This record gives sequence, structure tokens and C-alpha cells, in this order.
Amino acid sequence: MTETGLVVELASDTNADSVNLINPNGEMNSLQRVQEGATQVTFQLLGEAEDGYTPGEYRVVAVAGDEPIGKTTISLEPELTITDVMWAQNHPDMDWDKDRSTWQQLAAFSIENTGNAPSFLTMARWTDAPLCRVKSQETMEFGHNTLLPAGETTTVYSSAPIYQTEGRLGMGAHVNCSDLGTAPLTVTGAVQAGANPSYSQTIEYGGTNNSCELTIVDGGPTDSTQTTSNGEDA
Repeated sequence: MTETGLVVELASDTNADSVNLINPNGEMNSLQRVQEGATQVTFQLLGEAEDGYTPGEYRVVAVAGDEPIGKTTISLEPELTITDVMWAQNHPDMDWDKDRSTWQQLAAFSIENTGNAPSFLTMARWTDAPLCRVKSQETMEFGHNTLLPAGETTTVYSSAPIYQTEGRLGMGAHVNCSDLGTAPLTVTGAVQAGANPSYSQTIEYGGTNNSCELTIVDGGPTDSTQTTSNGEDA
């Protein structure tokens, strides 16, 4: 594998003129022509210009003319978990954009990929976050273009002040913190391959409506949603 593609190595004496990639549904996922003298071909699976791939077992078939001359199988299985959601105020040593006056209201989350294949984050969906309450929206979505390599944990920073509780310049309204008590926040990552990972965090709202005090009570991963190859919920 490369970061975003599947590399197929060919024997130096192969006479294959193309290589077919057959997806777990038995359909041709892609075809790559073998250039003269080449000993490998690459199938691009992920990225801003791609739709992703369906996890599972793939067949790789080398073809000469119209006849298959060799084949093998490979399993592509990303396993994604959001392991933590961080509030900038509680984690000031992280790589926040501290040139922003609202940097302490920013959020980040960590996605661990314990599978054997990469995925690609295209969007983060925040539900019932403090900023959602300011904007009177149950859910807010923010785009990302972040590679999630196999065997690695990736930290994703939100550009929006997720933990904002006050309305500004006529945009939104102050959160009624004194009336909320404790309430959950959920973030879900929309990915090109694999299940969309989710994490729920419990926030205690205190203080007054004009001076909220937030406390993170607890949090943890929640059930993931399987996606189609274009990153949408199945």
C-alpha cells in the first residue's frame, strides 16, 4: 500500500498487459494498463478526488489479451475509533491556532486506525455541541481532508470554536448554561472507507447565562455507522 493506493507488484518476466481489481461484490473496481517494462501498477483508492472503497476481500487479476494469467487476493479492512475529544482550554499544549482570540474554545479529536488499510476523513459532524446550541442547530458539519493511515492515530483539529457558549455580533444566542445541567456532545467522522466512528462526551454546564462554566465529565467511543464507498451512511 501507498498512503492512498494499492500497489501490485508484477514478476519481471510477466507478459500481462493489464491488471484488474475486483471488489468484494464481484464487480470490477478498476483496471490498470501495464506500461512496457513496468513491474508494478497502482490503484488509487482514497483522496479528495476519489470516492473511497468498500472494505473486504479483493481479487487482483493479471490479464494478457483476454486471458487471466495470474491472480491473488488481498483483504482491505480499516478499523476506525475516535479515542478522545480534546477541548483546547484543557489541553493548551497542543498545536492550536493561538493567533485566534477564540482558540481556547477550539476542539480536536483523535482517530485510531487499527486495521490493515487506510481511510480518509471528509467531514466531522458535531451534534449538541455548545456551538450547536449557540446557533440553535442540533448538528453542524465541517469539512476535512485528512488521511487516516493504517496502524496510526491521527489528531484532527476543528477550525470552528466547538466549545463556544456566547453569541457574537448578532450571530446566535447565549447558551442557557444555568438550565442545562449535564448534556452530551457527539462527534462523528464521515470517512471514505470503513465505518463512520463516533464519540460521545458528557459536559456539565454551570455558571450563568452570560458567563458559562463548562466541565468535561466523561466520554468514550460509541457505535460506528457502516458507510458506503462514497462516505455516506449505509
